[in-house]
Amino acid sequence: MLNIERALVICAHPDDEVLGLGGTIKRMTAAGIEVNVVMFANGNEGYPTLAEKDSIVETRRNERETVQKILGISHFEAYDYGDYAIPANEVTYKICMKAIRAYRPQAVFTHYWREYNTHKAVASIATDAFWQAGWTCSLELGDPWKPEALYYFEVIELLHQITHIVDISDTLEAKLEAMKAYASQCSVVPGALRQLEGKAFMRGAQAGVNYGEAFLKNTDRPEIIL
Repeated sequence: MLNIERALVICAHPDDEVLGLGGTIKRMTAAGIEVNVVMFANGNEGYPTLAEKDSIVETRRNERETVQKILGISHFEAYDYGDYAIPANEVTYKICMKAIRAYRPQAVFTHYWREYNTHKAVASIATDAFWQAGWTCSLELGDPWKPEALYYFEVIELLHQITHIVDISDTLEAKLEAMKAYASQCSVVPGALRQLEGKAFMRGAQAGVNYGEAFLKNTDRPEIIL
């Protein structure tokens, strides 16, 4: 899974990239793999107090920039959709297709489709864009590029099936540090750090390692084996 040169993460909100696969991102970047992130929401609904309502977008942008340094992410392509307002439509679909063609990843990571509305919307458009980015169509979005694999990660809902677990025993601390950098969200979700570590412990135990992150590989597109 890590025998790649480039990876692309397509996610909804600032902190989803850490909750879902922060340890895996750090492991990839430490191995010299280029990781880019497309993020649709600006974090406008994540204010811990009413007094912070007007400043939360800037706060979360600053937090995201700190996380980028901690995890070694090459580039954040961040959009300005409201937290509850990410649509699955032509515009967002083309954003995903264009990003896949521009960054040319071998692996794409996105949300699990059974999660709530905006995560589900991102899962839908990312899955279809993964498939269609390799077609000779919509050439104004760039030359066709066919990634090798698409993996779903878990943020809220546990994956109903797991095909891969990445050992993040050596990068758990970076994942925790990155989540702490999203300080505004740690106060919104009580016990966020304990939940993060507990899930990593559970997934690691399933693979016989200290800490892990779980993924489900998309199998909608057949692989050529001969």
